[in-house]
Amino acid sequence: MLVGVAILLALLPRAAHGASASNSQTFPDSVGENPNAPDITSVALANDDAGNITFTINVSNRPTFTPDMEFDVFLDTTPTGGDPNLLGADYVIQLDPGNVALFQWDPASQNFLFAQSQTSLIYAYTATGPVIHISDADLGATKALGFIVEADSGWTTDAQGNPDDTNVQFDLAPDPGHGLYQYAVKTKVTLKQTAFTTAPALAKAGKKFSASLAASESDTNGPVTKATISCKAVVGGKTLPVTHSFSGGVSTCSWTLPKKAKGKVVYGSISIVVQGTKLTKSFTARIH
Repeated sequence: MLVGVAILLALLPRAAHGASASNSQTFPDSVGENPNAPDITSVALANDDAGNITFTINVSNRPTFTPDMEFDVFLDTTPTGGDPNLLGADYVIQLDPGNVALFQWDPASQNFLFAQSQTSLIYAYTATGPVIHISDADLGATKALGFIVEADSGWTTDAQGNPDDTNVQFDLAPDPGHGLYQYAVKTKVTLKQTAFTTAPALAKAGKKFSASLAASESDTNGPVTKATISCKAVVGGKTLPVTHSFSGGVSTCSWTLPKKAKGKVVYGSISIVVQGTKLTKSFTARIH
């Protein structure tokens, strides 16, 4: 049971005030567990192809976000690590009236610290509860989320201005002892060609000829690190045997041109597939 979660989060520093979904899932929660707390009825998650995630926390009895309320979303984004007392949570989104912030687990200090990257984090509060938006890029580009949501009411401050949880009432989704909800972030990778070459400059009969393709992928904004390669080259209507390799982000296909192909044209293509997205580059070359 996660008793004490509200107390733990009270110790976190308070931050300064300041797309179309392609994948969605709704997680129901028990209702009426604590009549004095905000009652979470369900949590809906959705993300678009770019990895922008939306949390819709449905609350049945708090149409207004009052100053005594707080919502915390505990996120487990890695198979290992994270806070061992919070089921491995790596991040916490803390939402107060007029203020939302992301905290990241720091194993060195054994505490949650203000996350360096959280530019995508925004929220709105509706009559049925908060809606939170964040990019998976601010969560370590995770593609799998385990999460728990806590809704609190009854927060006050003491004479020194410190958070006082004496009268806090809370609801957890899922219920205590039920582990974490699990959500898969599904995105569509786009590929962009960054380089293409054929070698040698003059294709020669009976000699090796190759085509190389380099590309970047949208989910990392960096070079492709793993790809399925397919290639084809045809001379005089006949398909040539091919070998291919991948090294340093570059996919290369190689053929040996027929010895009697001088004056003919080699027609070919090289394709890479990354997470279901395909990029193809075609070429022709006169054989000398």
